[in-house]
Amino acid sequence: MHRPIAKSLLFAALLCVMLSACQSAPASSEDTASPSPSPTAAATATPSPEPSSASSEEPSSSASETGDASNACFENSAFVGNSMLEDLDMFGIIDNADFYAKTGLTVTSVFEESTVDGSQPIMDEVTSQNYDKVFLMFGLNELGWSYSDVFVEDYGKIIDTFQEKCPDTEIYVQSLFPVSKERSDQNLYGVTNDRIVEYNNLLKQLAEEKGVHYVDVYSAMVTEDGTLEDSASPDGVHPNMEYCETWVEYLREHC
Repeated sequence: MHRPIAKSLLFAALLCVMLSACQSAPASSEDTASPSPSPTAAATATPSPEPSSASSEEPSSSASETGDASNACFENSAFVGNSMLEDLDMFGIIDNADFYAKTGLTVTSVFEESTVDGSQPIMDEVTSQNYDKVFLMFGLNELGWSYSDVFVEDYGKIIDTFQEKCPDTEIYVQSLFPVSKERSDQNLYGVTNDRIVEYNNLLKQLAEEKGVHYVDVYSAMVTEDGTLEDSASPDGVHPNMEYCETWVEYLREHC
């Protein structure tokens, strides 16, 4: 019977205390800082970086010029040879030179065959253009020839033709590349690493005799055991894009 009265008196007392406290200490909105929110999953997650100026803006002219400068040595140049050059052209690593390449092309057939789009023998077409530099790539299809001296003789005719018709053109004789151990062991069409070393020595000697440049790209490709890395080529012979970039970088340093 007395409990409701007691509860009413207690409630009234508490209400008076609360009203008294609010009147004696009014809060200021300027002096009291808002409480920091508790961290949530969204607040603690690592934010994505904002795009940098390099990724959100167009490349500057100086950056573009720097890229072009790396291939400056290939301006007004021609690459003449076999399927190795077809792959190099396809990858687009050198975009400021002309390519006269054909699968199966040899130091003999270059005087007779035209490119896929050409209408005259490759040698006639190339020598009519007055290039500053010509990079030659022959030998792979000739490794199986019975007489290596015929290869050297016909290669010499290519050099002689350029020196006669284009006396101001610098000529670069590129070495053959190594092949993978598996491909060398198969000994198909004379394609072995021992034969490649033999031909490269002949090419170096020929270049010295003719007074032209010999570019030893072989040294940039070969492993310690005298082969091409298995991962460097899909067929053990033709280098992939990564190794073609190694090839081109070597040319940039030596032309």
